[in-house]
Amino acid sequence: MSELADILAVAGTLEQEESHSPAPASAASGESELWGGIRAIIENDIVDAPRNQQKRIGPSELGTQCVHCLAAKLVEWEQVKAPAWLPFIGTCVHEHFEHLFPRVYGEDGNTPYRSERRVTVGQLQRVSGGYEVRGSIDLVDLEHHATIDWKIVGATTLKQVRANGPSQQYRVQASLYGLGLEGEGERVEKSCIFFLPRTSQSLADAYIWESQFDPEPGRWAMRRAQNLMNVLDNIELNYGISVRDEFIRRLPRAEHCWDCGTWTQESSTSHYLSGTDSSSTSSLPADVADWLTRFPATYVPKN
Repeated sequence: MSELADILAVAGTLEQEESHSPAPASAASGESELWGGIRAIIENDIVDAPRNQQKRIGPSELGTQCVHCLAAKLVEWEQVKAPAWLPFIGTCVHEHFEHLFPRVYGEDGNTPYRSERRVTVGQLQRVSGGYEVRGSIDLVDLEHHATIDWKIVGATTLKQVRANGPSQQYRVQASLYGLGLEGEGERVEKSCIFFLPRTSQSLADAYIWESQFDPEPGRWAMRRAQNLMNVLDNIELNYGISVRDEFIRRLPRAEHCWDCGTWTQESSTSHYLSGTDSSSTSSLPADVADWLTRFPATYVPKN
């Protein structure tokens, strides 16, 4: 056999062997032996994070326009939420910044920044005993006497804040942080909310909101919460928890509220979702029903 014939014979043998070799297993179909377990670890960590375990109301929730959810939070209804990936991204950014800024030093060799500064923004009293409302300021700039709050947001929120500015809930939160810092003897001049893009390639797309510190939105939110708490306690004492909870279900709700429907005590959720008028007072005592519209959803500045 010639040399050329030998080469062709070997090539033919290799081709036959390759044609019978099994193709490597592929997960291109989306199925995976590993992903289910990996995903569970990630999502369990998100759910178990201290921020998600907090039951008592905090500064970030007191400014809500959903009176129903404000009341539910005040009496510490249980919530069931799915693991939220987008807020987790924001949490990771917060954690990085928490360690970044204390390492930035000024010309005097000291850092003007305080990360995750814990403050008490007020107190809520209950018949069974009150508690302090506490929260963490993302960043305090002692040089400029400013509180800074990071918001890691998508394109839709960036568009909204460019057009309308921060929501009431965010403004109240900033005001409460200033009150808390003032209460500890610090000078506060500015409230800042920095909206950082979650999906952009550059921080040039960030929206920066800076305002002179205004304590009034925070004071309004604390008064509203305390007044609502007083009524909830009064209803519970005179009519029991079941009537109190039904009162909460009938309170006004904000449109597109993320928390509505996440409460385990929301036995009337099906009525809410089906469009039944939640302001119906047929199952409430008259004096209780009279309080349903007494709590403003919106802060109105005094002129």
